[in-house]
Amino acid sequence: MYDIERQNRILELLNQNKNKALSVTELANAVYASAATIRRDLSKMEQKGLVVRTFGAVTLNPAPINKETSFEFRESSNVVQKRALCKKAAAFIRDNSSIFIDSSSTLLNIVPYLGTLNKVTILTNGLFLASRIIAETNHEVILCGGTVAPNTNSIAGTLAVSNLLRFHPDYCLLSTAAIDLNSGIMENTVETAEIKRIMLAQCHQSICVVDDSKFGKQALFQAAPLESVDILISDHEFSEDEKKILEKKHTQIA
Repeated sequence: MYDIERQNRILELLNQNKNKALSVTELANAVYASAATIRRDLSKMEQKGLVVRTFGAVTLNPAPINKETSFEFRESSNVVQKRALCKKAAAFIRDNSSIFIDSSSTLLNIVPYLGTLNKVTILTNGLFLASRIIAETNHEVILCGGTVAPNTNSIAGTLAVSNLLRFHPDYCLLSTAAIDLNSGIMENTVETAEIKRIMLAQCHQSICVVDDSKFGKQALFQAAPLESVDILISDHEFSEDEKKILEKKHTQIA
């Protein structure tokens, strides 16, 4: 198991035991690693502000330094919900198509469901996503160029935007930091918001995947209004009023 995989597993275990500290021994047994290896992992994770260590045990940091931008933290959160939503999203994708998939931790969970598709070209700004698709499927992957943001394992910036303007994929598949019926899709950085705005405009059909924890929330930058989303996939329990608003915006709930 690679360092990042082991650390993601540690975060997942801590998420499952949010009110309980786990010992080094418990974590070592759970991930089949030595205590020394776990201590090294925890030291790195503590430096990132993801965990708090106390006398041979560890808990999640209740206010992680990079909670909004750390890929490791986000990738380990709400895993079951994310997988179920991604399975539903994959059902909309057809063979012999092209897809832009964003760098979100949510959509990393779609990779297992892409394997049944044939001859799909995948465009992405996600480093982890590209690596997993290459390793686990036979699909062609196009990785846009640009500036790498280490905490998010994504590519952004003016060069990425310039490159993505050249593409018109069949589908745009994205998640988001926050979503609101009035403000639309929102992100924590202007760079991420710009990439999503462009790809929503360039694609033929847009699919937004968000778990309930993102719904009704606000973030600093608007990426696009909800009218830009054709299909909204969420485990959020929509009220009748919310359904009517989305219907007026021509956004289908799936």
